[in-house]
Amino acid sequence: MNINIKILAIFSLLACFSCEEEYIEPYPEDGVPPGKIGEVVVSNLPGGAKIEYATPQDEDALLVEAHYTRDDGKEVVTKSSIYKNFITVEGLREIKERQVSLIVVDRSNNKSEPVNVSINPEKAPIDQFYETMELVEDFGGVRLRFDNSNNLSAEILLYSEDDSGNLVYTQSTFVNNDQQNSIAFRGFDVRLQKFAVKVIDRWNNITDTYEEEITPLKESFIPIENFRDIFLTGDQEDAFGWVKTNMWNNTLGGNGFHTAQDEPGHVVAPYTESYHMFTMDLGTTVKLSRFKFWQRQGGWIFRHGNPRLFDLWGIDELPEDSNGSLEGWVKLVDNGEDFKPSGGPEGSNSAEDQAAAAAGEEFDCNVEAPPVRYIRFVNKESWSGGKFMHIMEINFWGQEVEQ
Repeated sequence: MNINIKILAIFSLLACFSCEEEYIEPYPEDGVPPGKIGEVVVSNLPGGAKIEYATPQDEDALLVEAHYTRDDGKEVVTKSSIYKNFITVEGLREIKERQVSLIVVDRSNNKSEPVNVSINPEKAPIDQFYETMELVEDFGGVRLRFDNSNNLSAEILLYSEDDSGNLVYTQSTFVNNDQQNSIAFRGFDVRLQKFAVKVIDRWNNITDTYEEEITPLKESFIPIENFRDIFLTGDQEDAFGWVKTNMWNNTLGGNGFHTAQDEPGHVVAPYTESYHMFTMDLGTTVKLSRFKFWQRQGGWIFRHGNPRLFDLWGIDELPEDSNGSLEGWVKLVDNGEDFKPSGGPEGSNSAEDQAAAAAGEEFDCNVEAPPVRYIRFVNKESWSGGKFMHIMEINFWGQEVEQ
């Protein structure tokens, strides 16, 4: 028994030592500068350059700094981890040769000898963006078309004509990816007037003023009293007593329109996958500008059957026998997607999420599309990941066309 007690005591002592935290000493400081970079390769880019290199073998090397001067005379330092073999220089606008000084910094803040590199930036993204801009008429305002294939992050400033004929700042918006190719600015009178646009990027590069004289198109709310239910081959029937006409009863309370979760939907050409869809009659022919739908509210927002991915189609006259096909229809909204402002998980809704759901999900219609009377909504995926859907209300805006 004494032997067992001794063995237990030894193991207990070892366990105590093994539970102690390991002490890691700080990296020793020294006054020795690290080696410099080598094997430099420059790839010139729009507004800058990517500079690749071989890093030194110093164990305490921490990062690489690129020192250069922008067009406004401001000296800039860009940093890159020693574990990367490149650094990117951005924000340059003038197309001319530039000098970049590359310095290695170690953990003691010692700096290597500089390596000077010449770069020749290509035309800046903001100038390429500016060259593609076009202001055109839109409903209640103007639309700016552009090509943002360089993924420019910038603010677009809109100026409009005041009562004295002077251009004054009116609105602004932001672009930051290549998924958009146009932006609408609304809230203007239907009369010939001047509009102008400037673009400013995150390095405070500012374009010249782009100016046009444009008459905005008249936009009106399409009365919901004229809406009618239409059922075509391929449409999904309602479920749970949530009928389609509830979508134009002017209330977000009570029941909306709902399709059944256990129904697979129908394959309607040109689609090759089954979806839930519905058809409705606006009661008048309209050159549509935009539409809005409201999710099922309360604890249902951004979840369950609320539409997340969809297409919207329109046509002026229904074919006699369409057999469910969308042949002859025009796509008004292509790959419409509802976004949750917070990006949070299902069931976790910020104040911004709740406000967005209460305001409704608004989408611009294809301004090039002809006037239509009949609408077909194709729900490609709800927030649950399924095909079924529920919608509380649906509204449309545009310009009624006399027949």
